[in-house]
Amino acid sequence: MIFIAGTIWSTIGVFVRILQGLGADSSTVAFLRLATGIVPLGIILILMGGTKLFRIDKKGLIVCIALGVISQALFNTAYTEAIAHVGVATGAVLLYTSPIFVSIMSAIFFKEKMMPLKVGAIAINIAGCMLTVTGGNFSIAQFSVYGVTMGILAGFCYSLMTILGTVTSSYHPLTVMFYSFLFGTLTLAIFNGPWENLSEVVSPSLLLAGLLYALIPTVGAYFFYMKGLSCNLETSRVPVIASVETVFAALIGALAFSEPMNGAKIVGVVLVVASIIMRNVGTGASALDQ
Repeated sequence: MIFIAGTIWSTIGVFVRILQGLGADSSTVAFLRLATGIVPLGIILILMGGTKLFRIDKKGLIVCIALGVISQALFNTAYTEAIAHVGVATGAVLLYTSPIFVSIMSAIFFKEKMMPLKVGAIAINIAGCMLTVTGGNFSIAQFSVYGVTMGILAGFCYSLMTILGTVTSSYHPLTVMFYSFLFGTLTLAIFNGPWENLSEVVSPSLLLAGLLYALIPTVGAYFFYMKGLSCNLETSRVPVIASVETVFAALIGALAFSEPMNGAKIVGVVLVVASIIMRNVGTGASALDQ
C-alpha cells in the first residue's frame, strides 16, 4: 500500500503543471490540493458510515491537528519555498532526507535498531534519489541558505507524517485524512491567503483540475499511505518504500514531457529500487542485519 501511494504521488508534477498553466501560483496550488479534497472525503465518509466515521476522540483530534498543521500546511509551504529558491531538482533531493529523520525518530520513540542493512539501504536510497532527480548534473544546484533550510524542513515535516501517522493506526484512515486536510486547509487559508490569486484565475477548468488533483495524488495516495501505516509496518521502512515516487516521476517526465533520461538517472532508478528491496527482504532482513 505504501508502494502504491508512492506511485500515485508521482503524478503530482503533472497536476502542478496543469494548474500553474491555468494561472494558479504556488500558494494556490497547495491550498487547492487540500481544500478540494475535503468535500469528496466528507461525502465518502457519509456514504461509508454516516456520521459515525466523523467521530474521533481528543487524542486523535490532537494528532490530526498536528498532521494538518505540520505535515500538510507547513510541509507544502516549506517545499514550495525550497523549490522557489533552490529549484525543483535540489528541492526534491532535500525532501528525501526524510528517511534519515524517520530512522532517527523511530530509534528514539519506537526503539527500532539501527542495523547495518538499514543504514546502507537509507544511504543507497538517498544516492538513488539524487541521481534520479539531477541526472548526475549537480551543477544545477543553486545554493541558498534559506532555500536549503526550507528543503530540509520539508523533509522533516514529511517524516513526521510517518511518525504521527503510526500513532493514528487505531482510527479509520479516511477519518484521519479528513481532519488533517481540514486543519491543513485552515492553516494555509490563514497564513498564505490564496484568495487573491484564486479569485483572478478561477474557472471551470481550474476547479476540475483541482478536484482531480485532490482525488488522485492527494485523497487516493494518502488513503493507501495511511492504510499501509495501520498495518504495523516497521516505521523506518516507510519513506524508503514511498521514495519509489521519484522513480515513476522520472519516467512520467521522460514519457509525457520529453525530459531527458540519461545513464545517471537510470542508475538512480536502480539504486532506489535496490534500497526498497533491501528494506523488504522479509524474514531475511533480521539475519542480514546481524
